[in-house]
Amino acid sequence: MWAGPNAPMLPPQGPGQSWTPRRPVRPHAAWYALPVTLILVGVVGFLLTLALNLDDNRTSDDPSAAGNPASGVTLGMVSGHDYFVYVRDGATGPTACSVRRPGIAPIALDLTKKNSWASSDYKSYRYASSFQAPIGGNAVTVTCQGATGSIVVMPDDTSSFYLGLALIIGCGLGGLGIVAFIVIFVRRRNAKRAAPAGPAGPSPGRPGYPQMPPPGPYGG
Repeated sequence: MWAGPNAPMLPPQGPGQSWTPRRPVRPHAAWYALPVTLILVGVVGFLLTLALNLDDNRTSDDPSAAGNPASGVTLGMVSGHDYFVYVRDGATGPTACSVRRPGIAPIALDLTKKNSWASSDYKSYRYASSFQAPIGGNAVTVTCQGATGSIVVMPDDTSSFYLGLALIIGCGLGGLGIVAFIVIFVRRRNAKRAAPAGPAGPSPGRPGYPQMPPPGPYGG
């Protein structure tokens, strides 16, 4: 039985349209956190290394001094900083050393091999030992026993190595961060261009007409 004249009419159907859902843009915008993190880690790591080694780095630039180990080598020292002792190539290293300053009695030094791996090359000399300065001043004299030939005393410059390493790593992380940012930006831009903006357009089909509901108990 067909619907009566008062039966509700379904809305007319226009030309068929196909809708393609908008694809999500990949990679997600959250990936921008990766380059930002890399750059921040590089900058913060370098600044932290600089802050921790600032005083040592300044002292490492102080001049070295050479002289006779028995009469002593006089140079400026910073209390608590480490120093290297060098001897002539082929010469015997010191067995004991001490420091003195006008008005202060000689103080025996504890000779070690601390940071020997970071000792700089010195022409015609080789690394022999390390010590930590118990006193500081502009004219501290270091005397050694057991060393043959002249000796050289210079500040431990390991802090410069750490600072240079932190700079290299920081620049590397910063460079990776910049590259990652460019890659993410380009891929997202290309994905936005390729993504459909909305309806793909009308699809072939016959014009629509008011649709009658199926036969049922809607009228006589």
